[in-house]
Amino acid sequence: MSKLFTNYYQCGNKQFHNIYQAFAHQKSTGHLPLYKIDQGLIDSISNFKRPSNLSIDYIQRLMINRLKKIRKKYRKMKIAYGGGTDSYTMVKLCIDNDIYIDEIVTQMVSIKKNIRTNLEYYAGINLVKKYEGTLIGKCTEIHPALEDLNFVNDPDWFYNENIVLGPNLPFRVYSLSTIINQALKDDKDAIVLTGHEKPTFLIENRKIHWCVIDACPGEIMGAHNTVPFFLDKDNPELVVAMAYATLDNLDLNNMLSKDQYLGFGTFDAKTKLKLLNACGFLKTPHHFLNVGLLGKTKFSFNRKTQRFFNELKKYGHQDYIDKIYKTHKRILNLYGDLPHAIETSGKFVKAVGRYSQKIPVLQDKFAS
Repeated sequence: MSKLFTNYYQCGNKQFHNIYQAFAHQKSTGHLPLYKIDQGLIDSISNFKRPSNLSIDYIQRLMINRLKKIRKKYRKMKIAYGGGTDSYTMVKLCIDNDIYIDEIVTQMVSIKKNIRTNLEYYAGINLVKKYEGTLIGKCTEIHPALEDLNFVNDPDWFYNENIVLGPNLPFRVYSLSTIINQALKDDKDAIVLTGHEKPTFLIENRKIHWCVIDACPGEIMGAHNTVPFFLDKDNPELVVAMAYATLDNLDLNNMLSKDQYLGFGTFDAKTKLKLLNACGFLKTPHHFLNVGLLGKTKFSFNRKTQRFFNELKKYGHQDYIDKIYKTHKRILNLYGDLPHAIETSGKFVKAVGRYSQKIPVLQDKFAS
């Protein structure tokens, strides 16, 4: 198997796929971890001209053509499916254009198979499950079990790349690498497509830069045969077209007045829906999925996690929650004094977001 998309933290002369390993190295050497995204992607979009056609149909055609090429190249094509607009768009475009998907894999939240706790993923997979056995080979649901909580018994679990890739500390039994490993365990000649985030930008000194923050693609650091579909270096026109389609639908004159990060999660629901349409994403019938109402909070303590914690309390597993809190406190004690490392909210900590290489977005092209 091969690495089709690489991203990592460069810390001196060492590379890491886990930010807390990088922090340990930083503490001993003084080297600041830098986020590096696939150089092939950077090369493919640098100096790429603004597409003359930014219609919804054209952008979707870029997606469809790429899906067809991927389908033709690999014996099996699989999708890590969360049911949000990223993964739903990929699956629905395949269904509508007779592109066969061998498997979609979804990881649930509840250890008791509670529908309300699993609502986001349950609603998502039920939108496409009717195609199982025809245009989708199979729909696989990963349901966490009680024994899956045991990782917190190791006080050093946050260094473990089987649990933590990139910067993301799980509050519940979840890891995108679990989904990828499930999808690839019996198939070497297969590719897994992931969704991740919409176009993101940094505004600095009234200038716009395309960039990627480590939180989303960081979850596939080190993964083999896996591609974030909307950051595909072999489809640079889609990356650039979606970026310009986003910017064309924002009030840039107002936004350029201050330095800031712009991403899908920074906008209100009305703007989110407008951007989904402009970028060619297909909306689900569920508003809460389209605008991410159940997830995407800054410290990941979203509604899914809250219901998961309440479930644990109800069934006598407060010890898991206590150990999660203890881990966060330990991380703060270990790395809270490092520059540009840790931010806090109540009992919770998270790694400060790191940006990839920034590419200036000019009126007519991406610069280099």
